[in-house]
Amino acid sequence: MVKVILIKTTGDLFTAVKTLGRIKKKLPEMTRLGMRRWGKILVKDMKLSLRRVSSKFRGISEGKGIRWEQGKKSNTAHLFMRREYLALDHMKPHWVSVKRTRTVLLAWAKQALIPNIRTRARNVEKGKLKRFGIYVGPHPFIAQGYGRARPKLRSVLKRMASRGVSV
Repeated sequence: MVKVILIKTTGDLFTAVKTLGRIKKKLPEMTRLGMRRWGKILVKDMKLSLRRVSSKFRGISEGKGIRWEQGKKSNTAHLFMRREYLALDHMKPHWVSVKRTRTVLLAWAKQALIPNIRTRARNVEKGKLKRFGIYVGPHPFIAQGYGRARPKLRSVLKRMASRGVSV
């Protein structure tokens, strides 16, 4: 993003040079601060889209494990998230076998939204049924979260750049 800065002075050239020096010093700091603020927005939107996806099947926590990391003087930042969130977003559709030894999967199946799965899970737990299969597919949420946060980047950076210029 290019920002054009017009400097008008009624004073001398020394004042204009001094103002340019302050802008040159302050602008990178304000850009980093803007990226940090946008990172918080991105994390919030990612967690929101993850919650929306997980409300369909009650399989994921409240988005713990999604965080934004950026150093104080760094121009680069990273969005970190747990591996199971990436697997949830990118996995290929496949069959999963629910049996007694898979305790976490069995616990999820017992509280599933589909009554047929709940009944079969109870039967597996009681020992009436040895195992049964569930066909699972991906629940893409990363693109949704990024798509919601991306339009906000321009306004955040513009606001921080104008703060840096109005020194």
